[in-house]
Amino acid sequence: MNTPDLTESGPAASVSPAASHANAAGGYLGPAAPGAEAPAFTDADLARLRLSSRLRDLSESLRVAVAAQDGAAGGSPDGGSDLAAHLWDLMSGEHREVQTALVGYARSRGSSWPQIAELTGADSPEEAERRWSYATTTAAKSATGPADAAALTAGLDAWYVLHAQLEPLARVRDPFSRLLAGRTAQEPNCLICAKYDDRPVPAWAGYPAPPGGHLVDDGMWRVGHGPTPYWPAGTLLIESRRHFLDYADFTPGEAAAIGPMIQRFTNPLKVATGASRIHVFSCMEGTGHFHLWMVPRTEGGTAGRTFIGSPGYCTPVEAEAVVHQVRALLADPGRAA
Repeated sequence: MNTPDLTESGPAASVSPAASHANAAGGYLGPAAPGAEAPAFTDADLARLRLSSRLRDLSESLRVAVAAQDGAAGGSPDGGSDLAAHLWDLMSGEHREVQTALVGYARSRGSSWPQIAELTGADSPEEAERRWSYATTTAAKSATGPADAAALTAGLDAWYVLHAQLEPLARVRDPFSRLLAGRTAQEPNCLICAKYDDRPVPAWAGYPAPPGGHLVDDGMWRVGHGPTPYWPAGTLLIESRRHFLDYADFTPGEAAAIGPMIQRFTNPLKVATGASRIHVFSCMEGTGHFHLWMVPRTEGGTAGRTFIGSPGYCTPVEAEAVVHQVRALLADPGRAA
């Protein structure tokens, strides 16, 4: 069978020796705060790691499968579906693996065999133990456990943040590791500061290197294209370099610069996108760091609040094309008049 390519490369999570290390007894220590010794992983922590990593891997396979190309099963001229066959095999194998991880996790949390029997539908506690004792054995732990629990923990934190939407955990650095024993939950991130510190942020927070590069990066402001999965081509994200919340915190220089900057970009955006309106707004609800959106709206679609609620999206290539055109128009203001 020609298996469809359901893989997708992404940023590899790495943990520095200062951030993770093994203790003398061979147990793994979690991400350590500067100058602090990280707590060791408990058996319940390791069981949760195995369960969450299995769920992450399955989630990634199913997410990529949503838009995977398909072909005839096994290259057969009679048709069929490689994708269907591959997903059937995937789910058949993962079903047992996820169940094993779930039972191991439940046992690590103190569930009795009668409770496991009720959870799994076994006829009796004895039957549950016969079927699922593997989940709690050393062999199962070594087969499904992490080679480096600290690195895996950091990877799960990064994976969750990168795929987060608007849930509260999108704003913290440790959505997974805060569940583990002995860890103190970290305070929410400023997503804009984190983005430029090369820390993981949700896709909707934008990119440290936006499509087409920054149009402005002058020490006071950064202006670049917004995140393409969430905004139409030509959407500009204006961010303050300094960390502050809103207009009340402007310095005189920032207050003097923001109006002319919006004016400077409005006509070039209209020309580059064909927009009849440029929506300008800021609310700082996503993160408490001043930022402002300029969103082009073309005729024929929704308008007003309805448009802002679902403005559309674009590809990075489309975003780059508009940014290059805006840059050219800024260099020749007469063309944008």
